[in-house]
Amino acid sequence: MDVATAVAAPPPILEAHGIVKTIGGVAILRGVSFKVEEGSVVAIIGASGSGKSTLLRCLNLLVIPDDGQIVWRGNEVGWTQGKAGWVRQKERHLLTYRTEIGIVFQSYNLFPHMTAIENIIEAPIVVRRRPRDEVVTEARHLLAKVRLSHRTDAYPHQMSGGEQQRVAIARALAMRPRALLLDEITSALDPELKGEVLAVVKELAIEGMTMILVSHEMDFVRQVADQVLFMANGVVCERGRPQDILVNPQTTELQKFLNAPVG
Repeated sequence: MDVATAVAAPPPILEAHGIVKTIGGVAILRGVSFKVEEGSVVAIIGASGSGKSTLLRCLNLLVIPDDGQIVWRGNEVGWTQGKAGWVRQKERHLLTYRTEIGIVFQSYNLFPHMTAIENIIEAPIVVRRRPRDEVVTEARHLLAKVRLSHRTDAYPHQMSGGEQQRVAIARALAMRPRALLLDEITSALDPELKGEVLAVVKELAIEGMTMILVSHEMDFVRQVADQVLFMANGVVCERGRPQDILVNPQTTELQKFLNAPVG
């Protein structure tokens, strides 16, 4: 290729450098680093207690790392350079960042006194201060996207776990995020309900949504992930394409994890 016509690769949308977190005297994350390209899907796998969920919460700054650096679209977030050194940014600055990188938890966290559509429109109206009519129209499109047009006026207690989780995904999308963090979003669901949630996530991947997901669903990881990170004891032990590291694991830890019985 002619050097003059070469196009530089775009910078990663998200970078984590040396993330460290200790909780209750226990080192949960011990220097985790990785990069996420825009439009890609990164899957984080590992046994329970390996630090996966804490890492997602650190990326969203719901949990503040003890050390390390998070870079979002080329700018460090969470801290700013002051006269006395680095200081934590004020909550209003963190809120701006969090609107761009949404998170969906395994426990749905829907407001029980609100219908499906009311759960979806709350944050865009209150946080982003968008016009209600515009947000309601978009919410109806999102409910159709997650195949729940018929549940617009249903309350959480009237919906299955799979339906509630799809509403939670629609609620996150209503903030128009640039990326989504998905924390074991099918782990609380019965097997027959997992498929309907995973189908929605798969469509988002096809559409080019940047996603970082924690999952124990290895078949699903193989289908949607561009990069897999295997964590153990608070560090990333292996990383690579799913067709490589899930087929030919190089560490004893990953071999044991993949051969462990399911359930």
